[in-house]
Amino acid sequence: MKSGDIDYEILSIRDFGEAMRRRNVKVQLFENKPSEDKLREITESIWQEHGQDVEELTTVFYLPGMDPRSVAYAFGGCMKGKGCYLSLRE
Repeated sequence: MKSGDIDYEILSIRDFGEAMRRRNVKVQLFENKPSEDKLREITESIWQEHGQDVEELTTVFYLPGMDPRSVAYAFGGCMKGKGCYLSLRE
């Protein structure tokens, strides 16, 4: 997939939660230094395509070479009626 000039791959989509339906999307990036704006753009794009039937969607970003079973590079998310956010690992 591509968002702007950043290529990425959705590794998995997992739903959870009963009272509040949530979705977690793991995303492998193909660029080592994506800007916060680009990560936010990807999160919003995934929300539009895969998140309209849940209350909250979280994106978990991995840089090239990172193990997706380990610590992530960044987290993004969107909630119905509250907008989107991004949190980078420091």
